[in-house]
Amino acid sequence: MVAMLLACGLSGIAQAPIASGLERMVAQDAAALLDHQDAEVRGEAAIVVASQGRIEHEAALLEIAADPKPAARHRGMLALGQLATPNAVHFLESHLRTNEGRSNPDGVAAAFALGCVPPANVDTSVARTLPLFERGSWKRQHEVLYALLLGMCKHPERTEQRALRVLFDNEANRSPVIRGLLLRLLLPIDDTFSDKDLRRLLQRGSANEKVAIVQWLADRTPADNQPWIPDLVKIAERAADPTLRTAALRALTRCRHLPALEIAARALQSSDPDECGQAMASMLSISGARARGALERQLLRERDPVKLMAMMGHFLAPPSKELVDYAIEIAADPKVAIGTRTAAAELISRSDKKRALPMLRNLFRRATDPQLLRKLARALRGAEESPTALSRLLQRPIALPQHPRHWQALLAAGHAGAQRQVLMTLKDPSSDAASKRSALKAWRKAMVLGPAEADALPTISGYLQ
Repeated sequence: MVAMLLACGLSGIAQAPIASGLERMVAQDAAALLDHQDAEVRGEAAIVVASQGRIEHEAALLEIAADPKPAARHRGMLALGQLATPNAVHFLESHLRTNEGRSNPDGVAAAFALGCVPPANVDTSVARTLPLFERGSWKRQHEVLYALLLGMCKHPERTEQRALRVLFDNEANRSPVIRGLLLRLLLPIDDTFSDKDLRRLLQRGSANEKVAIVQWLADRTPADNQPWIPDLVKIAERAADPTLRTAALRALTRCRHLPALEIAARALQSSDPDECGQAMASMLSISGARARGALERQLLRERDPVKLMAMMGHFLAPPSKELVDYAIEIAADPKVAIGTRTAAAELISRSDKKRALPMLRNLFRRATDPQLLRKLARALRGAEESPTALSRLLQRPIALPQHPRHWQALLAAGHAGAQRQVLMTLKDPSSDAASKRSALKAWRKAMVLGPAEADALPTISGYLQ
């Protein structure tokens, strides 16, 4: 149950700017709920309050982090990671000093929270904590160490290079997941890895290690990657893992490597949507307007809904009238998968906002997937002159508890009506616990700690869904 708890931090902050004054008002209203009788309400309130650095509530947050109810306690620990005061950091570090603390659900929450603290605030707490994992069972401590490392990825410019490298070099550390995360943290800060070391890992390492290396290469400057171009070409052409191929193609594209066009042309046929989308982006980036006509014809011929979704999502060139008309046909067809319809509506909105608006609204009402809802909410924000009324975006009743995912997407996109609804719910003394819980949770997921993104662990995520 740590998936929603852990990766929520990686989802990060809202994708649209919200006035700091509004954030302060929500935090102020949340502070009045820190002693609420409902465990989830006081735990959610703690995270919202802490995210605004309300250190005057430090004592209350420390109390919630020791709450007898796990639903409040785990959220309270996450709140301490957001608050990041010396006392908060000490509380989290102290919990991880024992073998028991490094192998139970509370330890997962404490470790992730400690990892999320910015390096400037954490002093040497993480550097002192990392070596402790060598003293116990790697298997029993796996989830807690994973949580700590995942939290640290929020702030990749780490200062714990030596402690991380010792864990990576430990022969007892055989977890591909842990080793992949360690490499992800080490590569930007540890220049003792030679090219020979990295090439050896690309040949013999786990899939997680290989992905960490290639994604690191993909983020480097073209000048740094010149010696790696033959390796990247080989990976982009021959790797069995589409994630590796996609990252390698992205790196080659950044290097403006002209032969990558042929690789991208073949990757357009991939059944993996990410690879197919990167192929579209690569061809447009390297060839520019010269490739637009050919890529449009490819889009018009494509019948696989997953590939069509990926290709439309990455076609950022100005579309022709023929392509817009085709996208309108796709977006309006109820027989087409809603993800493909969403990509088509986004493509339309990039050239004709007026025609796209009714389609975006209709799709938003019908969608249920959180990622699609966020895409649609962002597209709506970009296409609207003023926010669409909530009654036109939500099935009735439009109350918060009825449409939690839709509310989260609207808040993340900065929808003024959704923001006002959250404030009204928190201020209203007649609102029941379920309504306040829904309002706080929607705000937290949109603005502070978001929904899970990836392969996090299942220890305590249920508390934050």
